[in-house]
Amino acid sequence: MGYNINYANRGQNLENMIETSNQQYSFQQRALIQKIPTPVKVLNINSRTGKITNGFYKKKSTVDYIGVYNGVSIAFDAKETSIKTRFDLSNVKQHQHKYLKQWNDNGGIGFLIIYFNKLDELYYLPFQLLDDYWQGMLQGGRKSIPYQEIAQKEFLIGSKGLVLVDYLSIVDKIIADKDNYNS
Repeated sequence: MGYNINYANRGQNLENMIETSNQQYSFQQRALIQKIPTPVKVLNINSRTGKITNGFYKKKSTVDYIGVYNGVSIAFDAKETSIKTRFDLSNVKQHQHKYLKQWNDNGGIGFLIIYFNKLDELYYLPFQLLDDYWQGMLQGGRKSIPYQEIAQKEFLIGSKGLVLVDYLSIVDKIIADKDNYNS
């Protein structure tokens, strides 16, 4: 079942929409998903405003979000592209790929949420599809995933009620597929 929503100005607000969705999931006691802050070393704070005026990242971030849903750990990162025909793998850092791989290898569900801003479309990208293209890239293959590979109906993220970015509806299907496979 598809859900329609106006995603105008979404790229600017993608993280806010995901955060609002995560808060709604928590309120509904459906899932607990947290945004992971990137560790920052603060060098200077404006004494009048209390704002950080100088600092640097202490280490590389992992992914944007981690949490638990129906007893399954999930980890994902939100990405945006203005290219209509593909998602460039350069948008994913090596340490992020490694983190998602380890997450999946340990029984969790790792994925990307990709927003094609020129098309105003939002998709769930399973780690396995990301990894297939990643491994191909390492072997000298293409450095992007074609839009047609990502833009499958079952990966299109819609909204549901107060949940603007209802990615858990897709995670439900992934969990069901895992359960059917393991039965």
